[in-house]
Amino acid sequence: MAIPRDLSRIAAALLKGDVEKEDASAVMLFRHTLQAPFLYSLLASANSAFPLGFIPLVVKTPYLQGWVASNGGARPALPNFVTSNRDLGWYGMIRVDNQTFQWMGHKNFTLPDTLTSEITPTASIFRFQAGPIEFNVTFLTPVEPTDYARQSIPFSYMFIDGFSASDSQAHNIQVYTEITAEWASSNNENVVVWNTTETDTMVYHRVTRESPLAMVTGNKAMAEDSIVYYATAKRTALTWQSGAAFDDAEAEFATNGSMANSRNISFRALGDRFPVFSFSVDLGTVSPGSQPDPVVVALGVVRDPLVTYLAEPESPPTSRSGYYWSAYSDIEEAISAFLSDSSNARNRNSVLDNKIMSAALAVSPEYADIVSLVTRQIFAAMDITIPSAQPGKFNSSDVKIFMKDMGASSRANPVEVIYGAFPALLYFNPSFARDLLVPLLDFQSSSLYKNPYAAPDLGTSYPIIVGNDTDTRSLAVENCGNMLIMLYAHAVKSGDGTLLSRYYDTLRGWADFLINNSLHPRSFITADGLNSPDMSNLALKGILGIYSMAKINEAVKISNNTYMDRAAQLITNWTQLAVVDGHIESVYGGGSDSWGLMYNLFPAIWLSTGLIDNRTLNLQAQFYNEKINVSNFGLILDTSQRDVAYPHGFSGVRNQLITPVRNQAYRMSNNFPLPIRYNPSTGDRISGTGSLPNIGIKAASLNGSQVDLGGRSEIGGIVGGIIGGLAFILVLASGGYLLWRKQQQKQQNINAAGREHHTDAPPPMPDSDYRGINAVQLLDNVDAGQSPLSSSKGQEVFGQRANKNRMRIENPTPNVSATLVASNRDPRESVPSTEGLRAEMGQLRRELDSIRHMTELPPKYT
Repeated sequence: MAIPRDLSRIAAALLKGDVEKEDASAVMLFRHTLQAPFLYSLLASANSAFPLGFIPLVVKTPYLQGWVASNGGARPALPNFVTSNRDLGWYGMIRVDNQTFQWMGHKNFTLPDTLTSEITPTASIFRFQAGPIEFNVTFLTPVEPTDYARQSIPFSYMFIDGFSASDSQAHNIQVYTEITAEWASSNNENVVVWNTTETDTMVYHRVTRESPLAMVTGNKAMAEDSIVYYATAKRTALTWQSGAAFDDAEAEFATNGSMANSRNISFRALGDRFPVFSFSVDLGTVSPGSQPDPVVVALGVVRDPLVTYLAEPESPPTSRSGYYWSAYSDIEEAISAFLSDSSNARNRNSVLDNKIMSAALAVSPEYADIVSLVTRQIFAAMDITIPSAQPGKFNSSDVKIFMKDMGASSRANPVEVIYGAFPALLYFNPSFARDLLVPLLDFQSSSLYKNPYAAPDLGTSYPIIVGNDTDTRSLAVENCGNMLIMLYAHAVKSGDGTLLSRYYDTLRGWADFLINNSLHPRSFITADGLNSPDMSNLALKGILGIYSMAKINEAVKISNNTYMDRAAQLITNWTQLAVVDGHIESVYGGGSDSWGLMYNLFPAIWLSTGLIDNRTLNLQAQFYNEKINVSNFGLILDTSQRDVAYPHGFSGVRNQLITPVRNQAYRMSNNFPLPIRYNPSTGDRISGTGSLPNIGIKAASLNGSQVDLGGRSEIGGIVGGIIGGLAFILVLASGGYLLWRKQQQKQQNINAAGREHHTDAPPPMPDSDYRGINAVQLLDNVDAGQSPLSSSKGQEVFGQRANKNRMRIENPTPNVSATLVASNRDPRESVPSTEGLRAEMGQLRRELDSIRHMTELPPKYT
């Protein structure tokens, strides 16, 4: 899915209250239907200035991960694997007029000056000065959400370019880069073998263990069945060398400015004189006004198969390969395509960064810093798979995505991690969300699974995926709620109702479990590890799950009001029990000192449920505002765990919370980046590293200070978002997205069965498995300000509350004293007239109704 052309302009206007007339209806729908953040993975970075503890260099798959200590913004030393202090040999040098400088690594050559350091969602960029020559080194991990073939290729780029001379003179320049065999195994005693291949268009090194161990990870969580490739396109004055001892190779370059095009086939342990695999390019004399072509190198870690998956009872596990194998006959073809696409990939990712930069900066520079750091990891945690087969015979219609619990464990498809990343996945491409859920649903709908509640994952031995049928009842409220919320959200935001009808019986069983266990969740724990009786946040999660099941019934046209009636009854009881003394207590009856991060308010607002009234939201906003300045690194998770924080944030309140989260992520003393849990007083990590998806929507955010309109307060938008997602707008099913799609004459089809897996809009398919979700009707109800609840009992409880949740269209009362009120409308935004707004929104609904049966063809990888 391409980023809408006017998205950044509309989003910036939305946040600043400066809305052009032609965008009014789009912005109103932005706010009114979703009022949710664009998660960290969507937002581009400003030029993020270091210091930063660790910098992502290559972050593409669960096993292609290289982060480097920033040295306070100086030239990078050796990268580390994401979960450990395992060094990964990667060196870079430049030779200027016969003087050698080392810009990456830790040898005894002269160091260049680091002029600037920058990170964006897709790249980390350094500008160095070596003598009189300035140059750029860009580490680009392409994010390709609209194309499964591109996204699944386990390779990343390094570019060396942007040469200039500070003295305006011509200079003779050679560049050099090498990797060691440390990328192939976690143990330096393991013997490795290698080869170098020259084709008509490229040269590539291939390195692997002499005796690979399939589906085994070493003590540093690195795969022991990897094949490492280091490749570059052929060009004038390219030389290379493979297998030499690393000291010898670098000395040769420093002396000669080139390599010998030689292979040392003395295979040995990777720690024995550290065999290196290098390229050198002689750029010749670079004069002012001239610019040599960029030096482009590709680094890849290839595994095939990627996972083994137990799909059927009484059948052996099956092997599954990367999706990209369906596009290429062999790895050489894939590498060649990746290299030849480097310029286009760079441009695509630059557009992705730049289109959304203004939205991040409209929140704050600190927000942009956070977003820049974390974007790549959400995609890097996933393997996009198809059944393994002979070359040319891969079945690209059978797609399943598996997610590793990065930085924390070897769990497969951890439900709370997927839940955290879900809004971002739906924005980028709903296919990611769907294909992550399908393996969980398949397993739990089979005879392999007997529990009456949802499982927390598909097992704990990634990449061996056998399911999890153990007794996990203590997590059942959390997991049942998460699954039902995600399935309903996916259907509403994508228009694809297949999963609801196909797995209906399984979903109904989970909802029945929640009816009996949600309001008083005793003997249950949260994904955060909290285990107090009667936790209000966990109870709310369960009630939201029941509500989601009620809406699923509506979508598949089942006339049963039981779930809606129970949701209505339970939320009334919950409000009486949980909302006391001006805030939501973390535990019923806990008193004024009982509070925590009520992050389950997020789906209540995101999905326009009408469950939480304005008064509760506004009280909670004011309460958090009073608590905000208690630590340097964020609010505590819960008063029962005062020394634990998760990277959460709130809006209005938002900006004060973004800064502490940014401080933790960027603190120079971090042993490794992005902890799952940390101490809010000291910022010290408690558990987890590099675990971006796991920091998804675990908190809610209060959207802005607002003028109190004499008792007619605007709906408080407690909107989700974490580590970077505290203010922006998710656009699936929103007016802005529809407006762009209308302009492009592209349409979304509500369908019942499969679709192309590298596109943002699925093509039409037969309706044999589908009971008829009507996303247009659901949106119409929300747009018109009607309660989304259909039963008479639900309407009685929620009707007025849902109307309060509407965007108010009266002009603000002048001269009213300001008070902190959570709101869906920026106080600086002028409000359209009632008739004009109705007309514009009616037109958008008509446009949606008229275009919903059209599709757009998927982009192809060529």
